[in-house]
Amino acid sequence: MVYFIFAIISGCSAVRLVYNQGDTLTYWWLDDHIGFNSEQEAFTRSSLEHLFWWHRTEQLQAISVTLDKAQQKLQKPISKQEMVGLTGDLKKHGYSIFDQIIPDAAKLVISLQPAQIDSIERRFAKNNEKFRKEFLLDNKDKQVKIRADRVIDRTEWLFGSLSKEQEKKIREFLINHPVDMEMVYKERLRRQSDLIQICKEVNQKKLSQKATEALLKDYMKFFEAGKTKDQQAFNKKWMETGAEVTSFITHVMNDEQRQYAFERIGGWLTDVRELIRDSSALAAKRSALLNR
Repeated sequence: MVYFIFAIISGCSAVRLVYNQGDTLTYWWLDDHIGFNSEQEAFTRSSLEHLFWWHRTEQLQAISVTLDKAQQKLQKPISKQEMVGLTGDLKKHGYSIFDQIIPDAAKLVISLQPAQIDSIERRFAKNNEKFRKEFLLDNKDKQVKIRADRVIDRTEWLFGSLSKEQEKKIREFLINHPVDMEMVYKERLRRQSDLIQICKEVNQKKLSQKATEALLKDYMKFFEAGKTKDQQAFNKKWMETGAEVTSFITHVMNDEQRQYAFERIGGWLTDVRELIRDSSALAAKRSALLNR
């Protein structure tokens, strides 16, 4: 859970150059999955440019507040409930982005051709095969080890090097707080299948912009927890387990490691604040040009 929380933020703030190329990088990722035609290319590039401008001017300040909050909280052990609260703050940022892109996402979905939908399915299948090879091993002990290795790697990424004793404690805690990776995989497939079904329904029924937007809103409403009681129960347990693991990790860190995390997040904060200043300057230039 530690790395889950900060991966979202650091992905856009750790290196300003990467953030400044975010619209282009996102376009390449989408094109790799879909294979845009010339009309879709022009629309998607324009849409992403507007999205990142909105994010720069409307969301970066809120992200800096979340980072500052996380930086302060990590100076001492965090409770499970505090971890749930931090995660909730980050989810709000993500859902705000989705609300912003719904109209353009619907327009893109409407434009998809059957061959492009097939391309998305093939890419999903390729990624799923990689997931199975990495996480769905027949040997359960190896599954547990892989999970522990990843948690420890991400913990060191945030807090710095761990002692052997700290590693041992984390591994033992994870053994006693397992995650059903088969269910994780099923939920992954469920989300992918629901999205593909929406694309196919829109294409086959020639749905309107309004109807497509409604489908996407409904998809996002149930994206995380699903619709069935079993899906919702699993998601609740998964989130609680993640919060418990993260809380435990913060309790076994020492003062030097807390300072390491403080400085690491401080670097992200500096980048975000620089981006905010850059955005303010760019906004002023845009306004001046429009008022000529």
